[in-house]
Amino acid sequence: MDLTIKFSMDRIKNMDQLYTWTPTYSEELGCPGEEEHYHGTDYCKQVIADVFATMNWGTQKYLGSLDRIANEVFNVNSTEGINYRIEFAINTYEKKAARLECTITGLETENYDQRLEELKIALKNRLAPDWEVCTWLVDMQSAQLCKEAYEKAFIIENNLRAFASKVLIHFLGADWLSKPGLEKQSESVKNLKEKFTQRVPEFDNINTDFLSMTLETLFGVLFDSVTYNTEFVLNRDKYDKLFNMASKNVSGQNIADYIKSKRTVEKNIWDDLFVPFIGEPEKFKDVAHKFIEDRNHVAHSKILSWNSYQVILNDFEKMNEQIRNADAKFDMEETSDEILDTWSAEEKAEEEQDVRAYYRDRLVSETGIDILDESDIENQFDETLHDLYSDVFKQYHLDVRYEISDFQTPNEGTCFTVTSPVLEDGSLRVDVVANYIIDDELGEDSVCKIECRDGEGKTICSAEISFRNGNGHEGEEGLMEADEDSEYDTSELEELREKLFEYIDEKLNPYPEKLDAYVYENKGDNAWTADFACSQCGKFGVSIHEEFLPIGRCCYCGWDNELEKCDRCGQLVDVDVLENGLCPSCSAYIDKQ
Repeated sequence: MDLTIKFSMDRIKNMDQLYTWTPTYSEELGCPGEEEHYHGTDYCKQVIADVFATMNWGTQKYLGSLDRIANEVFNVNSTEGINYRIEFAINTYEKKAARLECTITGLETENYDQRLEELKIALKNRLAPDWEVCTWLVDMQSAQLCKEAYEKAFIIENNLRAFASKVLIHFLGADWLSKPGLEKQSESVKNLKEKFTQRVPEFDNINTDFLSMTLETLFGVLFDSVTYNTEFVLNRDKYDKLFNMASKNVSGQNIADYIKSKRTVEKNIWDDLFVPFIGEPEKFKDVAHKFIEDRNHVAHSKILSWNSYQVILNDFEKMNEQIRNADAKFDMEETSDEILDTWSAEEKAEEEQDVRAYYRDRLVSETGIDILDESDIENQFDETLHDLYSDVFKQYHLDVRYEISDFQTPNEGTCFTVTSPVLEDGSLRVDVVANYIIDDELGEDSVCKIECRDGEGKTICSAEISFRNGNGHEGEEGLMEADEDSEYDTSELEELREKLFEYIDEKLNPYPEKLDAYVYENKGDNAWTADFACSQCGKFGVSIHEEFLPIGRCCYCGWDNELEKCDRCGQLVDVDVLENGLCPSCSAYIDKQ
């Protein structure tokens, strides 16, 4: 996507830089005239040359006046090889006024294009002395920065609204906006709420007190608002004053204002409700003021440079940090019953865990029993499975007939796989799968269930290995005594290993057995495989018939041998033994002739 920057220069200080006119006289018409001289091309070339002289750029090329008269177009390249197109559209009006529109176009890059920013600022600064007014029209590069910054501002603003709402509802109740003293804000919210529900009717039944406030109104509530006591005590002096005002026909509004002025403050929202949770109140206000200015700047897509973008992001982070800290302090000090219960339960569980650990440590140190926790048991199972993998790897990793995967610590999944490459779909395989059930309490059993499954998921063989934690008690003399020792049982593993090896050797790849059966049924006649050995494994199993396996594939190791037909006899042979298109037999025959 192209990035476009466009700005205009107006009210040129010296029109002669673009056009001059010299008087003429027409003998034919017998009247004076005027000859126009266009200097726009030279002016734009000089602008580009001056910019390049200050920026240490790469190359530039003038393409001409394209698309219309006085539209001067250049291609420029940075030293990094990035290409930009610059257009200067010159417009004059009755020889009195002029406008130059500068358009810069570049390709969008993965990272921010600092060179594009340097180019637009350099062009602006070079043109500015010649013109009185510079107006920024389009800046897609700056708009992208504003978009990214506003996304961050949006999140921070929502965090602020959530925190403020939490505090006000906690201390003043869910109807806090109806408190005396907040009439002005309430009226503003009422009007905005109607617009909110019209735009988003799906949320017409939620509390929109803060959602319907502008950011300025929100901070006004936080910093400047107070609530008053709902009860108003009218003493004798105040009563006489009111009576006197009424007898003199003072307006109802003035009487209401007098009553309001005599109300007593219930809460100063900032000092009483928010300051207790804010470490540096004045710093919070300063950061909030900057946040409002920065947020409004990016919300209205005003111009941003890379440096100003970084400053704004830093201001945003300061605001967000203030909110996070205040919110965390509020949650810590104004804790709900459920949170308190949770903390109590966690503390109790931690104490129980400490007692459990102390008891187990004593049992180990005083009796010598090997007590394992959950991670230790899991590690022991892992090691045993890896030993099985090592046995398989040692047995088969040098045999080209098999492929062995890497070992993976199981999470109710496959530990490793042994595959025959004869079929490309990987269906000739054995998956070794394990599942742990761990209970690390004293005297309890943990089990590792191992299954070997074929390509269809059917179980070939299975085994269980188990670990039983030892147990004991504290004797009469205050010393720990063993009741039972820990036991690790791998007795079923050897049988599983034997059955696994047997399956790999005899059943994993059924094609050699199919070949033997075919040859037997045909009384020694073999039309399925060639009479020469596989170039990979050296066995006589190279397919020459599609009914058996793809032509050239070895039924033992899956290697695809390259075969070609002899030009004379038509027999399929290894391409490496062909000589002038002839198999060895035909070559020998012809040589004898």
